[in-house]
Amino acid sequence: MSAVLEERQFLFLRQKINDNFLYIGKETAFLQELNQKVIELERLNRELDSIINSSYDGIYITDNKGVTLKTNDAIERITGIPKEYYIGKTVDKLMKRGILKNSVTPKVLKQRRTVSVVQNNYQNKETLITGSPVMNEKGDIEKVITNIRDLSELNSLLDELNEVQKRSDEYERELKKLKGFSDQGIIVESQTMTELYEMAERIADFDATVLILGETGVGKDVLARYIYRSGLRSEKGEFIKVNCGAIPPELLESELFGYEGGAFTGANKKGKPGMFELADNGVIFLDEVGELPLKMQVKLLQVIQDGMLQRVGATKSKKVDVRIIAATNRNLREMIKEGTFREDLFYRLNVIPFTIPPLRERRDDILALLQFFLDKTNNKYGLNKVLTDELKRFLYDWEWEGNVREMANLMERLVLTTSSSKISIEHLPPEYRNDEQDMKITDIIPLNQAAELAEKQVISLAAQRYKSTYQIAEALQTSQPTIVRKMKKYRIEIK
Repeated sequence: MSAVLEERQFLFLRQKINDNFLYIGKETAFLQELNQKVIELERLNRELDSIINSSYDGIYITDNKGVTLKTNDAIERITGIPKEYYIGKTVDKLMKRGILKNSVTPKVLKQRRTVSVVQNNYQNKETLITGSPVMNEKGDIEKVITNIRDLSELNSLLDELNEVQKRSDEYERELKKLKGFSDQGIIVESQTMTELYEMAERIADFDATVLILGETGVGKDVLARYIYRSGLRSEKGEFIKVNCGAIPPELLESELFGYEGGAFTGANKKGKPGMFELADNGVIFLDEVGELPLKMQVKLLQVIQDGMLQRVGATKSKKVDVRIIAATNRNLREMIKEGTFREDLFYRLNVIPFTIPPLRERRDDILALLQFFLDKTNNKYGLNKVLTDELKRFLYDWEWEGNVREMANLMERLVLTTSSSKISIEHLPPEYRNDEQDMKITDIIPLNQAAELAEKQVISLAAQRYKSTYQIAEALQTSQPTIVRKMKKYRIEIK
C-alpha cells in the first residue's frame, strides 16, 4: 500500500491549560496562497534587479524624500563611486559632498513631471539625466526613477562616425575621378578635362553665371548638365535648354520671357510662360548665346541684373530665381570689337568661365570615348562589334574637326553599316580613307619612307585577302618570318 504525501498549510492556536499547552491546528488554503505570493514576489524582485543591473545607463531610485533606495552597476562606471555608497543617503547630502553636481530629483518632486538636464559630473563626463515620477493610486509621488546616460561615449562615437563619413566622402570623390565620371555618362581621361570637371563640381552650388566656350561638338551642354546635376538646384527646379540660334528673332522674346493672353495675333488666350519662368529655382542653359540679337541682349542683361522679367504684353514685372549658364562657339571678344555683342553682357556672363579644349588637344580622351560610343551603340542595337587596333590608331591620330559629336556619329554609322564583327580602316567612310590614301600618294617624302608606306600598303592588302602568314609570304614571294616581322612592325593583323 502506497501513500501520497502532500504539503499542507496549518493554522495553529495555542492555549495554556493549567501547566500544559494545548495546540489546535486547522488546515487552511489562505496560508498556502500567501506563501506562493511571497515566492512570486521574491522571483520578480530578482528579475527586476537583473533588469536594472543589465542597463548600460545608470539607474538611480529615490523615495519621495530624496533618499536613495537602489542603484545599478552602471553608476560605478559613470561616476567611479561604488553603488553601495549611495544607498540610504539623500541627494541633498550627496550634492553637498560634491558626489553629485546636480540632481533632477528635487525638480521632479516640485514640478511633478519628467525632467531632463545635461551636465558634466565630477569626472567631467557629459551626462544626460532624466528623472521620472512614480505615482500611487492617490496621485502622490512615491518614488523618483532617474536615468543617467553617459554622453561622452556617445559623442565620441558620433565624432568617429563623422570622421568615417568624411573619409567615405573623400573615397567617393576619388572613386569618381577613377571612373572618369562614367557614372554620369561622362568620359574624362585627360588631366585637362579632369581638372575642368572638378572645378565644375566645386562651383555647382553657387549661383554665379557660367560661360562655357569651345568649338562645336566638344560637349558644352554635357558640362552644363553636370553643373546642374551636381548642385542643389537640381532638387528644386528644372534644367531648361534654349538654343538661341534656332529660334527666329521675332519669337525670341516671347519664347524666353513668355507673353500675356492676347498680346499678339494668334497668342494663347491664357498666355504662356517663357523659358525663364519654367526654369524658376533651376537652371536655364542659353546655348549659342552669341547668336542673340542686340535687342535681346539688352533684355537678358536686365534679367541678370534685376532678377525680374516682363512678359510680352504685360504691365508688371515678375521675380524669377534662375541660374544662368551660357555657351557659345563664337569669339565673343571679337564680336564686342565688331559691335555685335554687348560688352556689359559679356562680363555679366563671364563670371565663371570654362573653356573646353577640342578633342585633338586632349587625345588622352579619344580611346576611352571611342570605346564608350562603341559600347553604347552595341547595347542600343543588340550588337557586339569591335574595333581593330589599326583602326584605333588611325582614329587616335584623326583631327576630329567635329569633336565628340563627330565621333559619336561615326561610331554609330560604322556599327550599323559594317557586316563584319571587326570594324577596320577599310570600313571607314570615303572622306576618312581618302584623306589617308591621298597623303600617302601625293606627299613629297624621302624615298625610304615612301618605300615603307608602299610596303605597308601591300602587306595590309594581302592581310585582307589571305588567311595566314604563310599564304601572304607565298603571294609576296618572301619568307614567312619576314612577313611576321614586318606585320608586327606595321601593326597589321589578318582580317
